Amino acid sequence: MLTSFGMTLRNRLGIFIVFLLCFNVFETLAGTQLLTWFDAEFRLRKRIDLQAQSLEMEQAPGVWILQSRVKVDSSILHRLPPRIAPHYFLLSNGNIRFTLAGTGQVFDFDASRSTLKRVDHTFYAGYNFGAAVFQRKNQIYSFGGSGFWDYSKALTYYQESGREWENIKSNNLGPQAIFNGFKGYADSTDLFYAGGSEYHDFLNNQATKVDTKLYAFDFNQNAWTFLGEINPQLTQGKTKEIFWSGRYFIQFSDQLLYIIDPIKNEVIEVKSAVGNFQVAPEMYVHLDKIYAFWDEEGGKRKMYAISELRKLGNPIGPFYQLPSKLLVYLMFVLLAIGIVVIYIFYKRRKKPVLELDESEFRLFQALLASSEGLSTVEVNEILGIAGKNIDNQRKLRLQVISNINHKFHLKYRIGNVIIRNPSAVDKRQSLYSLKPEGIRIYSNRD
Repeated sequence: MLTSFGMTLRNRLGIFIVFLLCFNVFETLAGTQLLTWFDAEFRLRKRIDLQAQSLEMEQAPGVWILQSRVKVDSSILHRLPPRIAPHYFLLSNGNIRFTLAGTGQVFDFDASRSTLKRVDHTFYAGYNFGAAVFQRKNQIYSFGGSGFWDYSKALTYYQESGREWENIKSNNLGPQAIFNGFKGYADSTDLFYAGGSEYHDFLNNQATKVDTKLYAFDFNQNAWTFLGEINPQLTQGKTKEIFWSGRYFIQFSDQLLYIIDPIKNEVIEVKSAVGNFQVAPEMYVHLDKIYAFWDEEGGKRKMYAISELRKLGNPIGPFYQLPSKLLVYLMFVLLAIGIVVIYIFYKRRKKPVLELDESEFRLFQALLASSEGLSTVEVNEILGIAGKNIDNQRKLRLQVISNINHKFHLKYRIGNVIIRNPSAVDKRQSLYSLKPEGIRIYSNRD
């Protein structure tokens, strides 16, 4: 009895411990379901706790105070993943729009009414974790990402009328993938820049590759433009994190920081002996400054002023570079030479052929052999028309001569190769001969 009681007690104790562990895990997961954004006016963070349905403000590092209750749409709570990574955008109507990475879910927060509602009808999800999510002309876009054991190049936007994500079909191919690397939309140029992304084909033992090319997507042309090869100094090394400020790519690498301008095509390198260039779990940009937050380190904060960092750095060259112009010119010269050589070779191998029928050929050969020309009588005899009446003789003779002149003109571009001159002996007779230029061209045709 004692043994049985002891086992029962241990079993109950074990179940109680498992319950406590599950409760703690649930609390941890629930604690990650926060919609956080940066309030630029007060230079501090705010968040909506979806489980507590409350609006909170960070009064001091790691210290959050309740501001108000929020009425959260029930459809939001039913479809939440255990952990969420939100993006936020300020809409023209004053609302804050949130999208959840990898899900396609879209929420609108109305601060004046303290309501949070879901505005999309998204069903499919999971294909765009780590995508570049950005706002363009009051519309939300999601480019690339990863999911379902693949890297994505999908270009999508949230359509207000249909409350669904729609695909953009580009007119041409762009980067291999849009994941990590350099990816960001610049409002000043209305271009989306993408390059240096990671990708692989998911083959056994295949290492991850890096696409070293940089592209720009033009929304007006609906097409990608290849800008050039990315500076290899930026793609080397594994310990690098890249943040897009809306104007610059900021590449963090502990002791090195690169400020990369895709518009002016320049890279500025900033060095630090103490190695304090670190990417935070949460980073926000406002005007010239980047605000970084580390919640797991006691609410650690850091602010990077891009203009000040630029003053401390040194330019190291272009961000991207097209093939050398000298190389391009050389390729054009070689191509031109090749075309000329092929043309000469073709002309030598395939000279024009003068296609004459039997009577035309006899007359033409006779004219070639004659040094003084052929009389009308001789021409008639060669053509075999001497027995016909004078009118028919004249008609047939002129027809054969006209045919030879026409064919010679088509092949050699010489008009009237057979000429007729009055006879020096009898002015009533004519002499037919070949132009010297025609004889020379025909003789040199091979």
